[in-house]
Amino acid sequence: MKSKFGFSKMYATKRNFILILCCLLTGAGCTLQNSQATNSVQQDIQTVGWVEKGKIAGVDKEIKFKLDTGATTTSINAEILEKPDSESESGGMIKFRFTNGEGVKEEFELPIVRWVRIESRKADYIRRPVVRMKLCLAGRWIEEEVNLASRDDFNYPVLIGRNMLKKGALVVDSSKTFTTDPTCPAQEARK
Repeated sequence: MKSKFGFSKMYATKRNFILILCCLLTGAGCTLQNSQATNSVQQDIQTVGWVEKGKIAGVDKEIKFKLDTGATTTSINAEILEKPDSESESGGMIKFRFTNGEGVKEEFELPIVRWVRIESRKADYIRRPVVRMKLCLAGRWIEEEVNLASRDDFNYPVLIGRNMLKKGALVVDSSKTFTTDPTCPAQEARK
């Protein structure tokens, strides 16, 4: 009898230890989830229209941006002036001219971050260089990857993709246009 009592006491102690351990682990998970939810609320999400005025750091005039939740990466109209040899996948410098079709022209020379492969109707795919640029949208400077493309045949020289929408905490209302002012602090453009 004595051995059964000792065994059941040991079993009860082990069971209580496991129960306490599970409660502690579950409580830690709840605390972690709570802090993540709090952080996402503090991002100050802003609703914008599907077309907005914006600025590119280094360009003095306002430009019309099309906001496209179907595009993964932001794209700007660029005429490639000089690019590295075909051996350089990333790390080389690329020189290009941004134009908006309304007389705004500005040259940039930036390091290539990577190349992106875009499917095309005319060819199997197109390779585009990707650089990091800073754009002002809805009063916020957003620095993110931008692919360089010929957008002369499009209505808007800049297409804002999901990468910048997410980083800038912006939500698109497809029933609205020109809802915000592209006024961003000038000193932040230079950082």
